[in-house]
Amino acid sequence: MLRYNEYLIMAQKFKNKTRKNIKETKISYPLGFLMDMKDTVSPILIKRIQIVNTLIAVVILSAATYLVWNNYLRPATGEELVSEMISAAGGMETWTNITHGQYDRTHKLFSETGEILRERVETVYFDKREGNVKFMVDHKTAEGLDVIIGKDQDGFWAFENELFVDARSKSDELGMMCDSKFCAPDCTMAMAFYRFSMPFKLADNGVIATNAGKKALGSDQAQVLDIGYDQKTGKDRWVFYTDLENKLIQKMEYHHHTDDGKDLPEEYFWSDYKEVDGLMISHKWTRYWSNGESLEEYTYSNFDFESELPRHFDERPSGLVAKN
Repeated sequence: MLRYNEYLIMAQKFKNKTRKNIKETKISYPLGFLMDMKDTVSPILIKRIQIVNTLIAVVILSAATYLVWNNYLRPATGEELVSEMISAAGGMETWTNITHGQYDRTHKLFSETGEILRERVETVYFDKREGNVKFMVDHKTAEGLDVIIGKDQDGFWAFENELFVDARSKSDELGMMCDSKFCAPDCTMAMAFYRFSMPFKLADNGVIATNAGKKALGSDQAQVLDIGYDQKTGKDRWVFYTDLENKLIQKMEYHHHTDDGKDLPEEYFWSDYKEVDGLMISHKWTRYWSNGESLEEYTYSNFDFESELPRHFDERPSGLVAKN
């Protein structure tokens, strides 16, 4: 009987211990089951979280797409092309630091068969320290005489063979004036220097630069930049073809509008690039006949951006008499 009672006591203790273990045991569920439970409890909350996550993914994808487009696929703007051209030519700071100087320019005209019809050599002096560029040109005639044309506070002056001559008449005789009634004796000097100043002048106020895409230039492709001006600045048009790799000008088109509204286009091919005091300068500009022969050629040489200008650059020489 005693042993039976002990048996009952032990059985009750075991039963109590088993219940306690079952009560304290934690039941784990799969994550998916909890998500399903959450859905059934608060489906609106889950929907909002999904919408937010979708929007974040769309924003990230849109930002990545824009970065790829903007950095690799988007065509450059006209202003960006101008910036690339200026950097390739030596940079705006290098150009700005050149305040005065001189260079020789040889001009040749050819017949359709390649015969030289006219050749002249001139030394161009310039000074841009006072804002507006001032010029003087020393022209060598076919007879070997010097014709120097300049400007001082009293206006234009010119002398030939150490005699004063009329500046306008002599400049016109030498083919140094355009067809405009407003043309001055330094017209070709100013235009030549304006072209020589490319591409740096394309950063001036009033310039409207447009990316005109890529076009064939000979057997290669070239980047084309179309240049116009706002109404307050000008009415001419320029078109530049640049090398796709080095960004240097390969061809320049100038569309000049005369006083009577005619369009006189010119095109020059730029070649023979050499570095001069940090600038990449084209030393040869060529225009061609339709048969491929050279029509006109300008070659540049003897650049000097350091020496002082001649003493009569700012004031006409004294002691000379007028030519009768």
